[in-house]
Amino acid sequence: MRPELPGFYFDEEKKKYFAIKGPIPGSKPCSSSRTKQNPEPEPIEEANYQKRNKLKALKLLFSRELNGSAIPVNKKTSSFKEEIEKAQASNPEVWRYGSTENIGDAALKQFQVYIQTSEGLTRKNILVAGSTGGCLSILRVSKAGQVSFDESESQALNGGIECDPVSVLPRVNNVTEEREAPRLIWRPARSYLQALSSISSIQSIGRYDASEDFHCVKRALITTLGSTGRGSIFLLNLSEEPYIVTTRSLQGNVSSECTIWTADCNIRGTHAAIGTDLGAALVDLDTGAGSYFLRSKSDVFALQFHQSGNIVHCGLRNGAIASVDIRERPGRPPPRLTRHQIRNPSESKISQTTTKKEWFELKGNINPSRVIYMPKSLTCLKTLKTYDQYLMASSMDGTIKLYDQRMVKRGVAVQTYVGHVNSHTRIEFGIDPSERFLMSGGDDCYTRIWSIKSGQLLSENKFSNTVPSVVCWSAVEGQRDLKDSIVHGAWLGSREAIFNIF
Repeated sequence: MRPELPGFYFDEEKKKYFAIKGPIPGSKPCSSSRTKQNPEPEPIEEANYQKRNKLKALKLLFSRELNGSAIPVNKKTSSFKEEIEKAQASNPEVWRYGSTENIGDAALKQFQVYIQTSEGLTRKNILVAGSTGGCLSILRVSKAGQVSFDESESQALNGGIECDPVSVLPRVNNVTEEREAPRLIWRPARSYLQALSSISSIQSIGRYDASEDFHCVKRALITTLGSTGRGSIFLLNLSEEPYIVTTRSLQGNVSSECTIWTADCNIRGTHAAIGTDLGAALVDLDTGAGSYFLRSKSDVFALQFHQSGNIVHCGLRNGAIASVDIRERPGRPPPRLTRHQIRNPSESKISQTTTKKEWFELKGNINPSRVIYMPKSLTCLKTLKTYDQYLMASSMDGTIKLYDQRMVKRGVAVQTYVGHVNSHTRIEFGIDPSERFLMSGGDDCYTRIWSIKSGQLLSENKFSNTVPSVVCWSAVEGQRDLKDSIVHGAWLGSREAIFNIF
């Protein structure tokens, strides 16, 4: 059923919206028509820009009827679809799920898996959540209206409870509307892993296969921060129930005493890159053998493989982002890493009397002239898959910028996203599968959505009393051609609960 728009009606034959005209001259006016023509304003408490975007959606619809899909916006020609999606992102619907406190505040990832059952291969959606307390939970995700979990599934997943969704946005007169949640989640009775330290990352092993019609992940990589510098790597088997978590011991010259801040897997699923307090290392997932491809006295807080699998982008505690070529490795014994003295532009502006150094040392196969500098410590780093030369990064002073790696020598960002608030928290932002929208929580407990292309802040809402520290989009990774990816929603994790933005 088409959504109702004030002042418009939908013609099923022409498949278009048309404006509701006034009464026919000479006809007797009725009370219902007077009500439609002069509706009483609803006292909705929301930001001014949200009110403007609601009116904008109606204007866009009217403009499309006159001009077609290419409509004029701010003296420029834009796509009706893009503009209407911005209007949708400006007024999100949010649900909070009960019984999910303290389980998804450190890492969150949704997977689509195929599990062998008595009826054959069955496709299921799961949400893997990691907490700062070291708890790893696997939650089942289903669409509203689907058949609930049967007894056999409940037994296979160690019993559990269905997490009741509660609508928290939008609010009218400080009262939340009652609506049906588009997603339901079910939580097992106990966690699948209770580590000694915080879960630092959850990554899929392997990527989307274009030869198949679906994205199916069989394994996932789990890393823990480490207690007293003892980070760990675990492999999660997603192809069978109950799910099995096994430890992968580190071998080679990668110290088992290091702190593991982050990790990522290459597209083939054969190796993982881990960011530690000693640098960044490449680990063979089958054998556990590994060696460092970047040595630094500054911790590697964020990293990501380039799509080619030959380069790893590393974000450091001191704010530097270095792109490391890993193709000239490994040898037996491993080749010595090249030493580089990197000038820190932020430190060079300090008075000559200070004792702080203007240079820092990096060891690895990098190009010093292509090092990017953020104002403070890196919190998150991602590359765009549709434009693999674009790199987005955030730092602990609230800065979020988009860089074109072909222009980094100029030191100027392509786009800056204003409004983010952060001072000390490692917050992970999220990019939707179509790569049109950026979402992130903030230290002020607000969740914000930006347009990646224009940098426009589309919405900011506070529905959590704790920091929404992790974001993962609901749509399956690799399916970037899905229409209206914004409506597939995103999952947010905080200490208070897990939220779904739709």
